[in-house]
Amino acid sequence: MSKSNSLNGSSSSGIRYGPEMRILIVGGGIAGLTLCALLEQRGFSPTVVERAHKYGNVGYVIVLWPSGSKILKGIGLYEDLKKVGCDFGDYKICDYKGNSIHTYTIDPVVEKYGPVISVYRPDLMNVLSKGVRKDSVRMNTALKSLEETDDDITAYFSDGTSGTYDLVVGCDGIYSKTRSEALGKAEISYSGMAGYAFWSSPEFSEINGITEYWGTGKFVKIWPTHNRLAVFVSVRTKPDISNTPEEKIKNIQEYLSDFGGVVPDIIRNLDDPYGIYYTEYNDLKISRWSSGRVVLVGDSAHAILPNAGGGTSMAMESASVLTEELCRTDSKYFPQAIRQYEARRKRRVDKVLNHSRFIGKFFLTDSGPLSLTRNYIMKIYSSRQIFRYWDGILSDAL
Repeated sequence: MSKSNSLNGSSSSGIRYGPEMRILIVGGGIAGLTLCALLEQRGFSPTVVERAHKYGNVGYVIVLWPSGSKILKGIGLYEDLKKVGCDFGDYKICDYKGNSIHTYTIDPVVEKYGPVISVYRPDLMNVLSKGVRKDSVRMNTALKSLEETDDDITAYFSDGTSGTYDLVVGCDGIYSKTRSEALGKAEISYSGMAGYAFWSSPEFSEINGITEYWGTGKFVKIWPTHNRLAVFVSVRTKPDISNTPEEKIKNIQEYLSDFGGVVPDIIRNLDDPYGIYYTEYNDLKISRWSSGRVVLVGDSAHAILPNAGGGTSMAMESASVLTEELCRTDSKYFPQAIRQYEARRKRRVDKVLNHSRFIGKFFLTDSGPLSLTRNYIMKIYSSRQIFRYWDGILSDAL
């Protein structure tokens, strides 16, 4: 990101207050659309640029904690979420052979905080799209560069256009172009884990909730959704392994060859390699979320490992907190609002991020003796202790 003392088109109209501020949101995913909907609800007119040419069927099932879903209540979209999402109340853990270790209920969590909801990512995107004006999002438009002055910041886009703003918010994911422009290169950490995701038949569902099979260095998670099951296979592996479509089914079969329960039935019915999504589990923890007139939200600032299921809720929470702070500032004194945003969010986000790293090491240990110890601990771990875990996360201030 370059800086200069003057720029053609700079504001000469004085300080802009609250909704008058010119805000660019880079990235029209969950964080970007949540932020846009919240700002528009409060009278702002942000612009969102999204590099994809359309919203397609990208992604699988994600989890919304009550702290995330309640933000949709404020936007007026919660009932739309309930129509496409699924509540779950039970959580069953088995060893890799299919022998039950423990079945937990999260009813006390639901009673105190509200439901934990699983939702197909494109369905959540459709819900969020209802909360923003149609002309707010420019599809097929990527950020190319930023140029900042004392008075404003200009963004240059892939379609040859540019725009001048008071604030640029990067909601463009773990590989954020906004972050690299404003803060330089960030270290993205590979966790030593990777995963496959695919759909399966609901006939393999065992309970009204999640079922997991825990092995050594690998586990399977089966998650009910509307009319089908989402299956996640997580493994300890080196980065950059070969996973062509032709190899994906073969790799999954080899990883799970000794698994029992319903896993063999699921694998036997796996016949579409192009319907299998593979990703390495990376996360991101950085000390600064802002620079000048640029601030980061969601995975661009705090990417959390998927095994904790909290990344989406953290992104939506951050969008909500930033919106609150921007309502109390103007185009001159916004740095204080940004400092408040970071101060309110970092401790909570770091707690969830660090916990996701611990869960990864605990669930996916590649030590046989530690796997047996893990299973024993979970066998005696009570539903009350599960509630304390959730309570420790959900009771924190946003």
